[in-house]
Amino acid sequence: MHFFHENAGKVRFSEEKEAIWRDLLLPIPTDPSLKVDVGRLQCPLLLVVGEDDQNWPAYESAMDMKEMMERAGNSHLLTILSYPYAGHLIEPPYTPHIRASTFKPVNARKSLMALWGGETVAHSRAQEDAWRKTLVFLRENLF
Repeated sequence: MHFFHENAGKVRFSEEKEAIWRDLLLPIPTDPSLKVDVGRLQCPLLLVVGEDDQNWPAYESAMDMKEMMERAGNSHLLTILSYPYAGHLIEPPYTPHIRASTFKPVNARKSLMALWGGETVAHSRAQEDAWRKTLVFLRENLF
């Protein structure tokens, strides 16, 4: 957690005063002690990524995990569903797209507005596509 505190100055705010946290982890750490070694996974892994995620560097994190899996010879276990213009909260289809909402950080006295990102049409399409592909992934890998 010290990594987040060291990078607290990287939090930005939109014109509407919505918090943008995605830069807290950029650049992606290279120190292995700060990451889970996903290359050691021996089971299928599905990542659903909104490329306009303003809360987390989802795309960059997915690419980092992909590199770890490739180095370990386990890239065949990784499936990445990446969606341009989709934000952080890729939920089941027909769930309303919430671009920003109030959020109360742990140990905070007040709530603030958090920017989750995404454009409504692209985000909604991502939710539909990701849901279908997630169900297929689960059917193929759990049964």
